[in-house]
Amino acid sequence: MAKHMKNLADFLKNYSYHCHISNDFIIRSCRCLDGSPEVFCSDIIYIAHVSDLPDSLPVSEAVNLLLIGDKELPRSFGAENKNNWILCDPSLVTLPKLMNLTEEFFSEELTLYQYKDEMVGALNDPDAMKKMLEVTYKYVGNPLRVIDSAHNPVVSCWNEEQLDEPQWLEYKENQIFSQKYNDICNADYAFQRHMLNSPTPYIMNYPEIYKHRQRIVRIRQSHMNIAFVSELEYNRPFTEFASEVLQVFAHFAGIRLCNDVRFYCSYDSPLSEILLYVLKTQLPNPEKTRQLMKKFNLHFKKYLYIIYITDDDLFDSREKMVYICTLLDKFFIGGLTQMIEGKIVILLDSEQCIKSPLDDDRLQNFLQILNANHIFAGISRAFLNLSQACYALEQAKKAFDFSKQKEGLGPLFFYEDYILEDLAETYLLHNPPVHIVEPGLNELMEYDRLHGAALMETLTCYLDHQLDLHAANPCISTLIH
Repeated sequence: MAKHMKNLADFLKNYSYHCHISNDFIIRSCRCLDGSPEVFCSDIIYIAHVSDLPDSLPVSEAVNLLLIGDKELPRSFGAENKNNWILCDPSLVTLPKLMNLTEEFFSEELTLYQYKDEMVGALNDPDAMKKMLEVTYKYVGNPLRVIDSAHNPVVSCWNEEQLDEPQWLEYKENQIFSQKYNDICNADYAFQRHMLNSPTPYIMNYPEIYKHRQRIVRIRQSHMNIAFVSELEYNRPFTEFASEVLQVFAHFAGIRLCNDVRFYCSYDSPLSEILLYVLKTQLPNPEKTRQLMKKFNLHFKKYLYIIYITDDDLFDSREKMVYICTLLDKFFIGGLTQMIEGKIVILLDSEQCIKSPLDDDRLQNFLQILNANHIFAGISRAFLNLSQACYALEQAKKAFDFSKQKEGLGPLFFYEDYILEDLAETYLLHNPPVHIVEPGLNELMEYDRLHGAALMETLTCYLDHQLDLHAANPCISTLIH
């Protein structure tokens, strides 16, 4: 990031007592003011004692001065003056120290460029997220971790040191936040508002359960969250430089993750966060789900449905998926359209418990969208509680999977039509056919296997034609030949 005069004033705030910045120029280097140069450069900060200033400076609107206030400023430096200056307390800083501080200020910029170069190299590493976080740890010096937008651990780094922060260690071991953390975090409305509305870092301070403060930065794509990176104030205090480093990390991590379908993307809404919690938790706590809905004042109509949108693994880019997600989000106003594992999941509510939550006109319009974009949709049965959404999603997926076994069915499938097939398949997974098939049929299948015959297919053809030998004859003749 470019360095400005105001950045320098903030960097030296512990040593300065007054500044006057008319033009917040970008500054790139510093030098001692030697005499009175005829020409000043607007990208250089000139360092001197006030007593070293000439009686008057050349008429210019591009002079940046860093001064030790060993005497009162000349009257020519009044408030109407268009030059920039920062006055430092002579009891706190000497000229050599001020030079060193200013060089340190600029060295951060050079270090940031070096960090970016290392991140470019890490971006192409097979284990890029781990490598990028290790690079970042070298520059930040505090423990770091990344979690996805559904609060699942991705990678962490604290250089194998003995970490004295029980909450971080518990999370790493159990892969979920403690109930104490959830309760305090859910009650922190300032944190909730910030994470919904602001892309800037946020510092969390929960002394009740944490020994150290945390700084959290969102990793985003467009208007959605992909993941979060957290820094623990453990080895050294938080700095503005480390904040810039974390934001650069978030940028590079976003590049790496934007096409990784393993990462959930959450909209900036409470419902999106709750749905992700339910779908990504193997055994979601119904009471927690209820409490979250109550907290955010979320209400549904009586019945809920899940619609699963897929292109049968033909999406050629995440951009296309984002486009379709946006399109469906506008179509299903009042529902929630969410990207999950490279697919799109839609949560709808309805007053009725019927096969389709869409009336005839909207159903036809939905079919047109599916056909126009070469995508497919599976729809779950109705359910009553949001904590059951994970099971409904499986139903919607199965509707699509069963439909692939048949041809010419169109782009929309209802689990309601495949319940018996699902029950039969589930039963057969735990009960091999040999235990339920008529023994005589087993002998027929074994004969076909040994002699390359088609007796079983002939019998099937005969049964398919309702035992009508005349009607089945063409089919049987084909099998024989």
